[in-house]
Amino acid sequence: MLRATFLGHQGWLLRGGGSALLVDPLLTSSFGHGGLVGELYPPRALDLAGFPAIDAVVISHEHDDHFDVPSLLRLDRRIPIYFPARGSIAGRGLLRGLGFEVRPLAPAAEHSIGGLRLRTFVADHRGAELGDEWEVAPFVVRDIDGHGSFASSVDVPPPPAMLAALGDLAPRPGIWCYANNFSSAAHQRLGATSAAPASDAVSLASAFLRRYAAVERLWGAPAVAAIVGAGWSFADARAWLNHAVFPLENDVLADSLAAVAPRTRAVAARPGATITLARGEHVGIEGSQPFLAALPRERWPDRGYREGIAPAPDYAPATGRGDVDTAGEGALREGLAALAGWLYGGPLFRALYSLDPGDCGGRRPTVALRLRADREGGARTLAYDPAACAFVPVEAAAAHEEFIAGIECWARDLAGLFAGELGPTALCYAGRLRVWNHAPARVPFAPHLLWMFAHPLRRPEAMARLYRRLVAAAGEVAPVIRFAG
Repeated sequence: MLRATFLGHQGWLLRGGGSALLVDPLLTSSFGHGGLVGELYPPRALDLAGFPAIDAVVISHEHDDHFDVPSLLRLDRRIPIYFPARGSIAGRGLLRGLGFEVRPLAPAAEHSIGGLRLRTFVADHRGAELGDEWEVAPFVVRDIDGHGSFASSVDVPPPPAMLAALGDLAPRPGIWCYANNFSSAAHQRLGATSAAPASDAVSLASAFLRRYAAVERLWGAPAVAAIVGAGWSFADARAWLNHAVFPLENDVLADSLAAVAPRTRAVAARPGATITLARGEHVGIEGSQPFLAALPRERWPDRGYREGIAPAPDYAPATGRGDVDTAGEGALREGLAALAGWLYGGPLFRALYSLDPGDCGGRRPTVALRLRADREGGARTLAYDPAACAFVPVEAAAAHEEFIAGIECWARDLAGLFAGELGPTALCYAGRLRVWNHAPARVPFAPHLLWMFAHPLRRPEAMARLYRRLVAAAGEVAPVIRFAG
């Protein structure tokens, strides 16, 4: 049999052919580097001591919702880890430093893992809208006994080569895993007092159904469509984000698919859910395992999307501090200089040089960073000056009205991002900044710009420092996930 047990978010335990493979494991309750993004959702009961022994681990890519340092520390160091061949030296160096054997997860290759076969494909990253999961290799796992298959393109669209090969690799369609990456950032608008724009749930669901149709056309109706992702929630002062970030829950996507594809069993996977295939047929879905189960529904945080929810009036620094010391000022200077240099010739640079200054509504035709220093309103404003290739201090009483676009965040948080103290997700997508853009169709400026700048493949040395901090903060962690070899 081939058994696929959902761990949470996008993590899986795949068992077949006498072998067990762990994919993108999140083994603690926290979410994001340092737990600064949120908590795993749905919450679960996980018994690591009772977890099955593992033959290998696959890391699909280096984003912090897939490459989780505290989880890695809980693995027996004899377990080999397949890490993307195109991943950063920071991630590879961390794994080797921890004592793991790092095997390259090469794209367009066949990897043998005991009684399992992992076939990878090359993703297409040439479209500007296709995200930044550069090193992801979409994959298909099969067991050598021919019981079933598990196909996932993780966070990227399935490439044509993968869709074309599915029929040969697995003539009987198996499990198709779809990641729900729909999210809203409207809550981050600075100065917005009106309701956030309504999410178009119908359009989002239609995009999902089009993806399914492409799979069905070239492979046939999958035995099971497992819908995963959006696997975190916010707590305490950021709990309001639970009603602002997630416009379309996995249950809704599963229901939309069930309505149009009755031959496929659509499942919004919950931790512990285990899909079993035997001889190419769907045998059943268990709701839990002895070592893993979702908590009762009444213990889940309330996460229903609410149209028109207003942003919280204030937000705390992710680093826990508002002040910037001497070292932080140095990190800011160096980071801002590097950011300005990186912008030269890119989409934002080209857009600013294409602006008609007289067509900016009286605003300055550039972007700005408003860096907070305290909760009493103390802040400084830095304007991007392409002619100087620098961010320069300026006087601005209301930066979000005076500049055509910009970002507001805590100065200490931006320094932390530059210094490798803070991961980009915790700053850019966890309720810890505000953004404004009076001409979004003409000026491509959003928090994603900082995210791209801080990517491990662009700044591996800063990410390596962050990884070392996370290991040090974890202290002594005993490996509890056993090696099957």
